[in-house]
Amino acid sequence: MHSEKVDIKPYDDKWDDIKISNALAHSYSLEEWSQSFSLMTAGYRDQLNPDDANDPKVAFNLLTAAILGEAKARVFERKLKAGEIAQVHVGGETRPHTQEFIAILSRVYAAHNMIVHLRTRVRTTPIWYSSFGVFYEQYQSGDNLTASHSQFFKGGWKPIDSEGKQLLAEEEEIVAEVQRIVKSRATIHLAPWLSSENILHDFDVDEAYVAYLKSVLGEPLVAEIKRAAREGFRCAACPVGGSMKATTERLFELMGISTGEEGVIQYFLGEEDPHYHGVGQLHGHNHGTDPGKWQIYRNIGAQEILLSDQAKVVFIWDPDGDRFNIVTIASSNRAKQAVELGLEVESFPDSDKCIVYFTPNQIFFMLTAYRVFALKKAGLLSEYNWFVTRSVSTTHALDELAALEDIPVADVRVGFKYMGTFAEWVENRVDVNELYITPTGNKVILGEKPRPLIMCEESGGAIFGGTELLWNKSRTKGLLTMREKDGMQLALFTLSLAAFLHNTGQSFADFYCERVTKNEIKNKYFNRRDVLLYDESLGGAERQAAKQAGIAKRDQVMAFFQNLAARFASGESADAIGAEINSKLAEGDKPLPRPKKIFFLGDGTLIECDPFWYVIRASGTDAVLRYYIEGNDRDELEATQQTLIHLSI
Repeated sequence: MHSEKVDIKPYDDKWDDIKISNALAHSYSLEEWSQSFSLMTAGYRDQLNPDDANDPKVAFNLLTAAILGEAKARVFERKLKAGEIAQVHVGGETRPHTQEFIAILSRVYAAHNMIVHLRTRVRTTPIWYSSFGVFYEQYQSGDNLTASHSQFFKGGWKPIDSEGKQLLAEEEEIVAEVQRIVKSRATIHLAPWLSSENILHDFDVDEAYVAYLKSVLGEPLVAEIKRAAREGFRCAACPVGGSMKATTERLFELMGISTGEEGVIQYFLGEEDPHYHGVGQLHGHNHGTDPGKWQIYRNIGAQEILLSDQAKVVFIWDPDGDRFNIVTIASSNRAKQAVELGLEVESFPDSDKCIVYFTPNQIFFMLTAYRVFALKKAGLLSEYNWFVTRSVSTTHALDELAALEDIPVADVRVGFKYMGTFAEWVENRVDVNELYITPTGNKVILGEKPRPLIMCEESGGAIFGGTELLWNKSRTKGLLTMREKDGMQLALFTLSLAAFLHNTGQSFADFYCERVTKNEIKNKYFNRRDVLLYDESLGGAERQAAKQAGIAKRDQVMAFFQNLAARFASGESADAIGAEINSKLAEGDKPLPRPKKIFFLGDGTLIECDPFWYVIRASGTDAVLRYYIEGNDRDELEATQQTLIHLSI
């Protein structure tokens, strides 16, 4: 029973203490919370109360935020050299209480004599802006308060390292420190909010970021946008009530791309709203704000904008700007072929136009093809050792495109932090001929002058690299690319492709279909099914019981497939393993073919068959099991996916 509630006032301008008493630990269930606390694929996420930041009945509140800050501060204090003062950035998007959480973390860090850098002129901070700024300004670390695409009743904390990458090296230390703080009934000190000399509102890297962005795109791709703008090209952009409008309209203008009612970029649903304008809330269920979900891209009003010629393409970002999708228009004459090649099409009886929806995988395919074309045209494709990096659950059609140009592909585990780890490996190589062994056993050599053509994961996030490195402010360290998914980079490359298509009289559907057919792409059909483990909107004991049952089911499924991977690695025959899978078939489901290869990926298992592959994975951000599948026979894939979901495990 919750008997004591601490009244934390985040904006108090005085020194204050939070003493974790026995009564407080009991009221907030801190022992249970600290023992289950972990940093997952995208940091820490859990339920918050949109109406009360101090609510002890939810896991993400001002007290637990203060404990997180205290834990991280202690870990990073130990990393300091004698006389060194830590510099840290704190930012966040627009979900409920974000500014209050920012204030609490800032006061905790300031009490530890860290210099805290908060956004100036703009309240909110997309995750990629935090990532870029922490590295560029050479801070020790940063935080971003976001749960990305999740429902507004979830809070999130993503701590990042000095390169702008989600923490990996310090994860275990922070988890242990959280538990130590609770167990020792520690006192957490809070510096004054306004009068502390350690809290500065000076975080502004607009010009540095735009200079980098221009170097990644290259002048010809920027010029393509400006040419199309002169000929009437317009793009509508929906930031889903998040942090992207206030930031990107400033950046677009610095790039010479106009915004607003008469501009090239025209925003809608762009004003900051902690409930995201109700986007994703359908028929009594909150689906979150993932722009890759049909509940989002089909229900924001994109169709009317395109059919009325207000814009040629509609962009959608999630609240913190790391996920991206598009809605497009095409001639109705293209509809039949588009559907046959795996695109989602909405036709209208009395119109010569149709709406064509793209998945992030299909966008990556188009951008990879477009970038190869542009680099060839500029004479840069052969000047550098370009490579493609994708997560193991991202379309293998990229591998087929890359093979046409002898471009190596390095797959990594799901989670963008593993992209950063891979980039670090490339940057720190001593021998340029050193082999990189991927999670699926591929051996990759990247050459003397490696540059990322695209680094992406199917959930809708990507980054790119240019011919020049990303340098910090003092130019003492250069990175191949940023360490976080960057929805602004992704939008700019897509905007350039949209402009190119406008200038040449093509649609996105034309471009996609022609490249799939011309290059005889086999991995045409990709699908992901999310199986809900429990309802995250539940509260109290009901939520805890549902969560425990869901986790038990998740662990059971994951253990089954992990065991298959271990047996395959130890030499057991694929026939025997295939028989084991098919022994779990539900009545009426189609048997699965004999596996060719099986790999355990840390949080899931990849099984390659002929002629398709599938992954079963526990999400690190949502309460779901994810079933990914891709191949060249749509009917077979749908039957196989149904079989997998129905297995009696």
